[in-house]
Amino acid sequence: MSMMTATQIIQDAGLRPTANRLAVLEVLLKSDNPLTHQELLNELSATHDFDRVTLYRVLDWLLANDIVHKVAGDHRAWRFQLNSTSTSHRHAHFQCSQCGKIYCLDDVSPRAPKLPKNFRADAIELNIKGCCALCLTKN
Repeated sequence: MSMMTATQIIQDAGLRPTANRLAVLEVLLKSDNPLTHQELLNELSATHDFDRVTLYRVLDWLLANDIVHKVAGDHRAWRFQLNSTSTSHRHAHFQCSQCGKIYCLDDVSPRAPKLPKNFRADAIELNIKGCCALCLTKN
């Protein structure tokens, strides 16, 4: 299966690609792991004139349109990752406590608990912390 381009992802969602949206998506497409706002800004600043506010606006737009999802990282820093399908993500994440990498666990699906009457769950997050295979082999 060929890799989707940033333009295709936005157009397939029926939305309008802009230079800023494409730039952010291109960085996320190249990354195997979720990136923090600062990591994205560092990467974008090398080739684009990006400021914090512009990046926040683009990320909010990408989140609102279910193109990316965010994962809670260390120190309450959000990390952003491209959704693997056209629907919003519904899986758990694993964060290595040694190297800090975050992995999507597509085979682990968080289930909604039984909620009180007239309650509605909009999102469920399951974050597992431990030691990844690579770090375990280093010890």
